[in-house]
Amino acid sequence: MKKIKKSAKMGLLMTMAFSLLLTPIPKVFGAAGGDITVSNFDQLKAAASSASSGQKIEIASNLIDCKSQLVLDKINSGITIEAASGYTPVLDFTSFREASKIVSPKATGDAFAGIRITGGQYTIKGLIIQKAYDNGMLIKPNYSSSVPVSQIVPGKPDDNTIIDCVFRYNGDAGLQISGSDGLETAGVHVRPNNNHVIGSVAYRNFDILTSGGNADGFAAKLYLGTGNVFSHCVSAENSDDAWDSFGVGNSDVTYEYCVAYHSGDPTIFTGAYDKANGLPVDTNMTVGKSKGNGNGFKMGSGSSKYGDQTNGVRNLKDCLAVDNIAKGFDENNGAGTINLTNGMGLGNLKGDYVLDLMTAGAFTNAQAFASKNLKAPIGGSISIVDTSKQAAIRSEVNSAISKMRQELAANKIPTYMNFSFWN
Repeated sequence: MKKIKKSAKMGLLMTMAFSLLLTPIPKVFGAAGGDITVSNFDQLKAAASSASSGQKIEIASNLIDCKSQLVLDKINSGITIEAASGYTPVLDFTSFREASKIVSPKATGDAFAGIRITGGQYTIKGLIIQKAYDNGMLIKPNYSSSVPVSQIVPGKPDDNTIIDCVFRYNGDAGLQISGSDGLETAGVHVRPNNNHVIGSVAYRNFDILTSGGNADGFAAKLYLGTGNVFSHCVSAENSDDAWDSFGVGNSDVTYEYCVAYHSGDPTIFTGAYDKANGLPVDTNMTVGKSKGNGNGFKMGSGSSKYGDQTNGVRNLKDCLAVDNIAKGFDENNGAGTINLTNGMGLGNLKGDYVLDLMTAGAFTNAQAFASKNLKAPIGGSISIVDTSKQAAIRSEVNSAISKMRQELAANKIPTYMNFSFWN
């Protein structure tokens, strides 16, 4: 080997050093007050802890191995967590789930949700959240029996915005918004307000420990506040209901341009449904015996340990309930006022609408495919879709569901469903 003179070697080292200075270095933390880019779970947790109002945390990885719960607890945070350009991050909580099973093999709970939001004014955008032991995302005030009552900081889970996210294969609801009646023994009443879920999908969530009885796609239930809205969302093939608003008292909930599809079918979680319908067998979902309720839009509840019969307002616009194994639009023994503009129920096994305890406010263009068990709200009416139009509507719905399946299989955020029959 030819030896390099000392002066030449020094020049070579300087050239290499200068070249390294010119090589882009992946940004982990931005300048003070600037955007923060992360690519693994430790960085994401650190960024969530350190970020302040106005900062954006961008995830520049298509797969994040989540080893614990991600806690977002800053009140009025003003923080955004989103996919970096060119990425669709999958936040996979398998590692956390398997560790949680060892700690608590027979029960899940709030401590085992994937993302736990006790704070407010967070924006979460463009993420896939999957395989948590409990909820994929839980927006709820904080309580811990291990903390003295005088030291409990419940948080203020208001004004959060969840945009274009997917919640799948979790062990309870895909996304749940709940309050607390007294935070158990603390005597502090907290009701989440003005949380908006937009363009998101909850898909094949299943709670094996309760035989499918808790895993709704989206749950806005138990001591809810006001102004909570779901817009352009799809809840599909979850083990319990598509949407559940059990035990919310006189709170209001709004659903706009939403689809509740095929809830509560136990054959989904054995793999039989996929085989029977010529679909690739889904090896990501939890497999087991399921006995969920299977309603589409479950909008209330009767008197229970969670309070009196619900009697708030439900607002629905351009909402579709399809092929749920129970009811499409279901009061669930709740009362209150229902405002509906453009509703469509088809293929729901126990009736497209069962709303006879509710009272119609502005109630326009509620349509059903069948008269079986059809119960309109007090003062409202439901029409049956002309049989000559039903095949075209069914075809359009099936095409939209098929497209969503393809996008989910490719780890893409599904495009919004827009149907011509609303025009």
